[in-house]
Amino acid sequence: MASKRLPSETRIARGVEQILVERLPSGWSIRPRTSASAADSRIDLLIEITSPSGERAVLAIEIKRLLEPRLVPEAAEQISMLTTEALPAAVPVIAAAYLSPRSREILDDFRIGYIDTTGNVRIEGSSPGLFISTVGADRDPWPQKSDLQSLRGRGAARAVRAIIDSAPPFGVRELAKSTGTSAASVSRVLELLEREGVVTREPRGLVLAVDWQAAIRRWATDYDQVGSNMAATFLEPRGLPAIEKKVRDAKFSYAATGAFAAQRFDPIAPARTATLYVVDVTKAANRLGLREAEAGANVVLLEPFDPVVFDRTISRDGLRCVAPSQLAVDLLTGPGREPSQGEEILRWMRENEDAWRS
Repeated sequence: MASKRLPSETRIARGVEQILVERLPSGWSIRPRTSASAADSRIDLLIEITSPSGERAVLAIEIKRLLEPRLVPEAAEQISMLTTEALPAAVPVIAAAYLSPRSREILDDFRIGYIDTTGNVRIEGSSPGLFISTVGADRDPWPQKSDLQSLRGRGAARAVRAIIDSAPPFGVRELAKSTGTSAASVSRVLELLEREGVVTREPRGLVLAVDWQAAIRRWATDYDQVGSNMAATFLEPRGLPAIEKKVRDAKFSYAATGAFAAQRFDPIAPARTATLYVVDVTKAANRLGLREAEAGANVVLLEPFDPVVFDRTISRDGLRCVAPSQLAVDLLTGPGREPSQGEEILRWMRENEDAWRS
């Protein structure tokens, strides 16, 4: 069990050495290397790795106790510069107590290796051929308690939907008013996304840019299509065409999601299940004439985590579908093949941003 105290840089360095020893194949060895010049003395940790044939590689490691995603580009550029100046053949690596999925994604973009004390590792070298990739924690064992850490909950989810769906620049109060969202929730979610390097804003002011794809992926780490909503499964004996006709004629609030909605945006594969948000599952099932079923169900009714799922819906082929941002997070966290369909919806959103973002 991890200590409640954030590890010191010394403990992180020891942890790095131990993790490398455990991850390297049999016959490989590591040895901390002493700085040989003033230039490489500016690098926090040098580790020499030796292959069974005697070939050597050097890891040039920059150690950070705490590294928020928004600070990763600066750290990546720093270790890249130091390595180029002092040891051009070395492999630049960032080490930290914990690196979030967003931090790791940014380091991948910079082609910088990384390692954290929970076991998240990705290091690649060409001579000798070296590739280490392992997965550790996806949650920070040492969260900063004063800050919002999660996008769970109605307020946070409603705020992140507003931030994704709105084209910057915008201010907190302006966005809260136009989307019916609490200004306090918008502010706290913006602070979280700014730490994650997803949002760029003036100091505690106007939002200048939002990486909406990164925002959706960050939301997906705290959300689950079935777990975040109340789900019940049913059978429509006459199949999906019958439920589709009934829904189109329905006089109550609904919004299609999952593969049932996705095939209206990018028909890569027909849906096998119709998933619908409704206000009241029991009343909707009765009006649609559905039979409750666990085995062989082809309809999923969801009572939503928040009525925001009915905001900014889009009509496709006569069917009312959730907004693309909601559809993307539902698919990315959905069952079966839906996560891969989520990637296709993200592609559709990139190519049609004017159609869904205001």
